[in-house]
Amino acid sequence: MSGTSSLLVLGALLALSCCNPQLHVAADGIEGVDNVITQWNAVAQRMVRLLALPNQIAGRLFLELHVPQYRAIQLALKKKSKSPESAAHYAAHFALSELFPAQQSPIFDIFIASKISELGLSAADDREAERIGVSVAARFLKSRTNDGSQKWAKFQPAPLDGPVGKYQFTPNQTFALYPQLATTRPEVIKAAEDFDTLGGPPSIPSAKYNSDYQTLATVGNANSPLQTKLLKDTARFWEDGGNTSGIVGHLFNMSLAVTGTKISTIETAKLFTKLSVAYFDGAIAGWYQKYKYLFWRPITALRQGETTHAPLPTYDTYLRTPPHPEYPSTHSVNAGAWAAIVSRSLGVPMTQKIAPFTVATEGYLLPTRTYTSIQDPSVEIYLSRVYGGVHFPKAGKDGLQLGINVGEYVYDHFEEVYGRL
Repeated sequence: MSGTSSLLVLGALLALSCCNPQLHVAADGIEGVDNVITQWNAVAQRMVRLLALPNQIAGRLFLELHVPQYRAIQLALKKKSKSPESAAHYAAHFALSELFPAQQSPIFDIFIASKISELGLSAADDREAERIGVSVAARFLKSRTNDGSQKWAKFQPAPLDGPVGKYQFTPNQTFALYPQLATTRPEVIKAAEDFDTLGGPPSIPSAKYNSDYQTLATVGNANSPLQTKLLKDTARFWEDGGNTSGIVGHLFNMSLAVTGTKISTIETAKLFTKLSVAYFDGAIAGWYQKYKYLFWRPITALRQGETTHAPLPTYDTYLRTPPHPEYPSTHSVNAGAWAAIVSRSLGVPMTQKIAPFTVATEGYLLPTRTYTSIQDPSVEIYLSRVYGGVHFPKAGKDGLQLGINVGEYVYDHFEEVYGRL
């Protein structure tokens, strides 16, 4: 094993030892914060689980939920409405009903009925709240039509055993996921290409590629003795695959573990809307680079080999390889966007020690993990994709930085687009 790989493993094990895994599994929920924003976020997470939505669609879902809620509260406050909270309920109900009509009667109607009845509004105040919520939600959803995400992208991968370094379908893959996202119109960032500043994947051959290759052949190889139970558990902890709320749901929940339960409805609206925009725009920036560079996945690279590395037919991944190009890791992009928005919202540097916060996972019966900085789980997320065998280290590290860059930009320019609360 190379010295670089040894350092990566050692550094990762030291980082994980700081996480202090607990001996119980936390219950589902939004970390004890109960307001109109978290309530509907939990409903949206339920849709992600129920319909097994991939992370890219889930990111759009949360955008189309939380921007209307933010706008509804904003307009209700401007009009001095009796209940901005009820306007946010109506905005959320309209958005989710438009997106998932089959779930309107059995889920959304029942949920809003219980919440509106708790508020005890007069008929006139209720009608005003409904007008505000429905109008802003309808307007925002209309603004996202014909944004590039609906077109046919006509993508073709490289052939099997094709050119070195070029993306080709992995075993049992039959389609590439959402190539049209690469050219979808973002919300706050001006253009995805503006964030393509990290140099792309490593050249083949190069010292960097050799280092990344050796890392995947060892700690990223399901058949390697160096891929320990701890590394496997880390890969699973952050996998957020089918029947979970996805990486974005996981990160929403973690944000409230950091902020604590005393966060107000207004502050929750600000935080969740900024996070939603950063996830959405970050996905577009990441997808732009995925379909620009079209870099091959580790399972292709290691099994096929090239001039400096013989084929490694016994190589296998621990996690299922996602059906899209390798560079950058958009799991890591989401982690970086989360870290930037939460850090800026709290006014705390990502690396600064803060009160310990505990995070659960979905999909597996794994112990919770406890962290003492915003950076710690973000770095662990990028490493988890390496341990799972689905990304090279550079894709994870650059994805994390890309997410931070997008998150910082969204935070700085958010009010220019959406105004203040």
